[in-house]
Amino acid sequence: MNAYQQPQSSGIHWPDRTPGLLYQSFQAVPRWPEPRQRASIFEGLEKQMAEFAAHHEALLSEVRRHYVLPADSSVVTFLTEHRTLSPILLEAVPELKACFGAQAVFSLRAPIDDTGAQTLYAVAIWPGNVRDVREALERFDDTWWIQHSRRASGYLSFTYELV
Repeated sequence: MNAYQQPQSSGIHWPDRTPGLLYQSFQAVPRWPEPRQRASIFEGLEKQMAEFAAHHEALLSEVRRHYVLPADSSVVTFLTEHRTLSPILLEAVPELKACFGAQAVFSLRAPIDDTGAQTLYAVAIWPGNVRDVREALERFDDTWWIQHSRRASGYLSFTYELV
């Protein structure tokens, strides 16, 4: 015997006289803003882009004053792709000079490793012995770099080279 006497359905029963109501609009058609209104978004954009590029060039020229860059464009390209590194390098200069000495020379390198990853190296060119340069680098790490290294997101490393 069948336990359900009435036929089962989804519960949606459309009245016979409502086919016209199925497609009546319930909200207004969206209106697009006039082209002049949208143009105001881009007003001054080219000027902002030019100012941004000029600021970046000023930072790069300041980096060139404090660091030796290679003849190829690898470092400049890297600093252009990672624009947060130039201010970090400039902030590091007084700390580097305090730890390594005012006459120390610092160079930048951006080699590509075997996996294709690229890291910027700020290299202290050191004419002394290895013990002294390690102590200077450790002092720099402890006094400044550890506190600011997070801003570089792993793209910048400070090291030394003995000459």
